[in-house]
Order: sequence, then structure tokens, then C-alpha cells
Amino acid sequence: MALANPSLISLAAGFVDQATLPVEPTAKDVAILASSQAEARRALQYGTTAGDDGLRSKLLGLIEANEGVAPGTYATFLPRVVVTTGSQQLLYLVAEALLDPGDIVLVESPTYFVFLGLLESRGARVIGIETDEHGMRLDVLNDTLTHLEAEGQLGKVKLIYTVSEHSNPSGISLGADRRGELVTLAKRWSDESGHRIFILEDSAYRGLTYDGAEPPSVWRHDVDGETVILARTFSKTFSPGLKTGYGVLPSALVEPVLRLKGNHDFGSSNFNQVVLSRLIEDGSYHAQIDVLVDRYRGKRDVMLGALDKYFGPIEGVSWTRPSGGLYVWLTLPEGLDTGLAGPFFQRCVEEGVMYVPGVYAFANEPGAPPRNQARLCFGVPEKDALVEGIKRLSTALAGCLTAVG
Repeated sequence: MALANPSLISLAAGFVDQATLPVEPTAKDVAILASSQAEARRALQYGTTAGDDGLRSKLLGLIEANEGVAPGTYATFLPRVVVTTGSQQLLYLVAEALLDPGDIVLVESPTYFVFLGLLESRGARVIGIETDEHGMRLDVLNDTLTHLEAEGQLGKVKLIYTVSEHSNPSGISLGADRRGELVTLAKRWSDESGHRIFILEDSAYRGLTYDGAEPPSVWRHDVDGETVILARTFSKTFSPGLKTGYGVLPSALVEPVLRLKGNHDFGSSNFNQVVLSRLIEDGSYHAQIDVLVDRYRGKRDVMLGALDKYFGPIEGVSWTRPSGGLYVWLTLPEGLDTGLAGPFFQRCVEEGVMYVPGVYAFANEPGAPPRNQARLCFGVPEKDALVEGIKRLSTALAGCLTAVG
């Protein structure tokens, strides 16, 4: 559609801002690396399955700084750190290591729809847990686990999945007061079930916070590190082209995940890892985050201002106001189908704007998902295009409401 209509404004793709990609610091460090034959040859050779030791140590340092703990606090976790080809590979490896057909995964509603597709490929049963303005509702999670226990299905629950910071798709973060409670709940139900129920904390947008301070991660509340799987990536905070993510695994998952990763690729790009290690060491990575926070904060504010202007007067319309990340979750009046075959999407295409239908972001259980929601991304378009895109959305909505009326 975009190729057929060059004037179309896409609020759909969750890509990063093209203008912010860190060309100069990356070129500088690649040139320095290439100037040493010994270092260049090391970078161009195969690496290890777990990843470059220098980078893995720096990753723990990043986590320590982000969590506000003393350097070296997490040094003993080094054997549990794995570098992956983007965090998406880690999500896949964890699912492959943990899940058999029929096993149960509990996810936020709405959640990251690409992960839903991954779980479907594993044959998992996926159950959505209601969210509010502070993320996953733990009372609903507990009730769901209680219900599964009564059905004799608790033994099949293997994983609880949360996008803890500025969720894709909703932009909502898991409340600070829910993070420790989530770990406690998972451990309690693990005891009830007789097997470990893991939490997968997908924090792809950690660092891209525009208002206030980030709370401690869910992973930090898991003192022994045996319940929470931490997944992070450089794709959103530095460059998706380097295609590098990483995780910190519970000890029971290290061997199976590394075995599977070895079967996949023998280890992620060694060259990219060495370059990233240099970029972290010389401060370029942190400088890039500062650039992105400033850029995306401005874009978010523009999108929210445009929503206030063009949608504020319309009854039955609401949207999230994220404190970071790249997404706003739009809810339209009940009964208006935002799916690809629905009237709103068709009118939006006619007006020259696109979004992601919200229905994709819901599990099939516990009931039929709402069909009147949409994910909007402010990452790629320039500010004037964001305003125009929201205006076009409102024009499409007005046409739908007039037709209904």
C-alpha cells in the first residue's frame, strides 16, 4: 500500500527514526577497530555461542548502572548472560526451550503481537491477563492461576510474559509496586505447581523514558535470578541494523538456550559485538540514548497534542499517554471495527494513513478481543507528518460515524 501511495503516512511500523541512526560514532569505532590487524581479525573471526566476553561484562555494567547498584554487584551472573541476534531470537529460544504443544503462557492484554505468533508456532495455549493504566493486573493473574489449578491445568503453566517498560503496543509500563509482587506471585504458584513458572521480562524500551525515573526492573526483584528471564536489545536504544540483543537467564535455562542457539547460528555476529563493546566503552552508546530521548519526547508530545486537538471532542475516544517508548494505544467508540476488513481501516487508507489494528495484540483467551482499538507509532514520521496523520485518522473516523448515523 505504501509503495502504491507515496503520500501515505504510516503510523504502523515500529521502526526507529532514520535521522537518528548513529552513523558517525559507529564509523569512527569501526575505523579504529580496522586500524589494528590483530583486533580486526579477532572481530572478523567466529565468536562463542554465548557471546563476546568483553561485551557480556559491559552488559552487566549497563544493568548495574541502570538499576542504580554498585559496579560488580552482578558479576556472578556473567555465565548466565547470552548475546542474541536481536531480542527476538532470545524470545524464540526461550519459547523453544520451555514450551511443548499445549503448555500455557500468560500474557498481558494487549501484548506484543509478534510474540503471540511465535507462541502459536510452538503450539502453546495463550491466555490474556487484563491490564489497566499500571500494566498487568495481578489480581486477575492470580484468579486465572487459581482457575487453572481448579481445572487441573496448573502443571501446564510455564511462562508469564510482560513488556515491563512502555509496552508495545499500549505504551503502558508495569507499575513499580507490581514488579516485586509479580515475582512473589510467580514463586508462590511455582511452589503450588511443583515446577518453576518463569517470568519473561521483555524490556526492549528500557532507557527510552521521557518523564520521571525508571523503577527497578522485575528482574532486580528476583534476588537469586532463578525466576525472571531478562530480555533486552540495542535495536531501539542504538541501532536495529546491528541486530544485537541480550538476556540474563536463570541457571536452569543456560544450557538448553545455548544448545539451541548453537544449532541456530553458532553465535551472533562477532564483529557487531566487538563494535558495540567499543561504542559502550567510549560513551557513544549513552550519548545516543540522550539523542533518542530528546527526539522521541518531542515526537510523542506532538502526537499527543494532535490527538487532543482532533480527537478530544469526540465522545467514546481515548488513548494512552506513555512516559516513554514509541507507541500510543487508541480506543475508538464501541462497535467500530478497526480490523483490516473494517470500515475504519478502509477509510484510513483512502485518507492516506495507516495503523496497526489492535485485534492482533490479544490472545484468543479468555474471550473475544475488542475490535475497536489501534496501535499508533510516532517513531518514523516527522512532526508535521504526525500531526497530519492524526488529522487524517480523525477525518476517517468522522466519515465512519457519519455513515453509522
